[in-house]
Amino acid sequence: MTDTFRALFLLSLFLFTVSCEHRAIDGDDIVLAEVGNHVLLLSDVRNSVPDEVYAADSLRVIMNYQKNWVNRKLKVMEARRLRLDQNREVQHRIRQATESVLVDAFNEAVYLNMKDEPVTQSEAQSYYESNKDKFILAERHIRYRHIMAASLAEAQNARNALLRGQRWTSVAEEYSVNPQKAIRTSRQFFPASTAAIHFEEMNTFLQIIGVTEISPVRRIGDQYHFVQLIDSRDAGEHPQVDWVIGQITEWLMLDRRRKHLRSMEQSLFLKAQANNELRIYDVTIPEQQIEIVQDSL
Repeated sequence: MTDTFRALFLLSLFLFTVSCEHRAIDGDDIVLAEVGNHVLLLSDVRNSVPDEVYAADSLRVIMNYQKNWVNRKLKVMEARRLRLDQNREVQHRIRQATESVLVDAFNEAVYLNMKDEPVTQSEAQSYYESNKDKFILAERHIRYRHIMAASLAEAQNARNALLRGQRWTSVAEEYSVNPQKAIRTSRQFFPASTAAIHFEEMNTFLQIIGVTEISPVRRIGDQYHFVQLIDSRDAGEHPQVDWVIGQITEWLMLDRRRKHLRSMEQSLFLKAQANNELRIYDVTIPEQQIEIVQDSL
């Protein structure tokens, strides 16, 4: 245990013996502050702060959280002492905030209790085929090969091997400094503007060479590069279904949840009607009243 946490632990023991009757506290937890009947524990901080933020500088995180928590609680106590919570506008805002939290909690509960049947591959593909007009490429997309070799001789040998028709994976494995990445990248389509984006000269070549053509070899840093264009899809064309299958699956799942929520809302409506808890009035305004309102503006 560090000196900082030892001091916090001793302080927590003292505070615990003085007044902690209003909240059950785990014996391993640490009390950081008390304001009135409210207690701030170390576990509260840990549960509220992302792990990576806490790990970067735990003491600073704890002290900042402690300071902000104390200031917030003191302001709430003072606002109540001044009876600001009795103000009509404040009460209205509190009711609105409470309703918003409860509505969000209800929606979350509906989603959590919903039995999520996974969206199948065939469902996603069917949606894509029926809604192709929604999937249009905003810019040209390309698939390409990119060799990064350790020497000029290796880069030239790799280029000549591809020109002779040698199998791409064999060329990448023999000459590329990172063959797995080269092979993986060659299987994907990229927007032309971002292809080989970290190597500007290679990106420029990809904009101007034709399909199957290979660029000249260029030295960039300590390595030797060239690219070969494999396939191209122009702006305005439809993407391949596998490019958007993940997005479609997410849309379909969200649509299911929205439909389920609307069904629950309709059930609540009918239940309230049956229990005589709901009255809806005609709010149609006669035309003469509309004219009076417009004249008064």
